[in-house]
Amino acid sequence: MTAQLTVPRWERTATEVFQPPVLLAALLVVLPWGADPSAASLWWGISAALIVCGIPLAVVLMLVRRGVLTDHHVSVKEHRRPVMAGVLVLVLSYLAAAMALQGPIEIVALLVATFLAGLVIAVVSPWWKISGHGMMMGGTIVALTTSWGPVGLLFVPVGIAVCWSRIRLHEHTESQVISGFFYGLAFLGSIYAWIVT
Repeated sequence: MTAQLTVPRWERTATEVFQPPVLLAALLVVLPWGADPSAASLWWGISAALIVCGIPLAVVLMLVRRGVLTDHHVSVKEHRRPVMAGVLVLVLSYLAAAMALQGPIEIVALLVATFLAGLVIAVVSPWWKISGHGMMMGGTIVALTTSWGPVGLLFVPVGIAVCWSRIRLHEHTESQVISGFFYGLAFLGSIYAWIVT
């Protein structure tokens, strides 16, 4: 009993605060606004965050309440593909609108990278539960560094802590988290950097 009480509770906080939809929503707002602090950039960022991240999260929470899903992190790997398919449809729809209306390049880059990286994870997830948290941590480090220079590296300790929290909570194996992290660095992050620069 004493051993359980001494286990730190930061893991649950880290995994909730920096869950993929929340982190992506933050990036969709701060990256375009950081490049062009205007009302238009803020409008694009907030609308993207609400449509691409807010709607799927609300639907997932509703399905959890109805007992269709076990939790809002969609921990059961068999449930991940249909959820991700719905998210990818929203990403693709907003991406099409952003490209047609010449939205901020940072939003276009984030959505292209998220769509392509998410597509791979949706295919792999039913067989192997690669970490979405890990992917977002790796991708975020590259995106922030690309847009903000060395200041973006300040996110590295956060990314590592969140990845470690997923292991400590027994939500993923070490290999699933490490693979997700490096996949985010090499794939999601590099796509963002290639489009923006």
